[in-house]
Amino acid sequence: MSLYVYGVMPNSATVPTVAGVQGETLTTFASDGHTALISSLDGAQEIGTPDNLLAHSAVLDRVAAEGAVLPMVFGTVVPDEDALVEQVLAPRADLFEEHFARVGDAAQFTLQGRFVREQVLAELVDEEPEIAALSRTISGTSEDETREERIRLGELVVNGLERKAAGEADPIRAAVAPFALEVVEHEPGQADDVIELALLVERRRQAEFERAAEDLARQLAGRVTLRLLGPQAPYDFVSGA
Repeated sequence: MSLYVYGVMPNSATVPTVAGVQGETLTTFASDGHTALISSLDGAQEIGTPDNLLAHSAVLDRVAAEGAVLPMVFGTVVPDEDALVEQVLAPRADLFEEHFARVGDAAQFTLQGRFVREQVLAELVDEEPEIAALSRTISGTSEDETREERIRLGELVVNGLERKAAGEADPIRAAVAPFALEVVEHEPGQADDVIELALLVERRRQAEFERAAEDLARQLAGRVTLRLLGPQAPYDFVSGA
């Protein structure tokens, strides 16, 4: 049996009561001031499954809701406790200390904003005559009949959404960034994405931050949908753990 490694915690941390990868019970192993959060691993079973990825994240996020944790990359496995010390804990002890000092008593929240597509598309039709004209042209036609018009319409819509997203993102960022120690912004993945922020929020400010996010969601309702994830392990702030 090998050991699956979820992350590293201070020695004072407690183990959450949640099933780990392959449904195994969580345990800990302490060395040089740091505690590794681990579980047994049956090497005969595949670990790179969606269920195991969800279990990995669930464990780390449950720990992060209560205290500090430095997440390891999904799929980190060592053969035994000796290898855990020699390959993970000992060579990275100084790096762990740096991360704990920087992250402190904080957890990550992820804020995602996405346009209510029907509302914003209606605005683009009203604002841009070419979009309105092309929309009328393709109405009731097949893709083959109006292929070029559809391509042009798609380009105009994507450009319009990007322009509008730039205008919406600034006030969203300004409303929540003051609550965070650090902020990482991700590139939008889809045309109707407005913003995605990873925010490192101290536990003492989490309630205040969540209220601000809720107020912002109410203000933007009907035009932009906000989704707040967290508390999470600080995935975006401790690369190299």
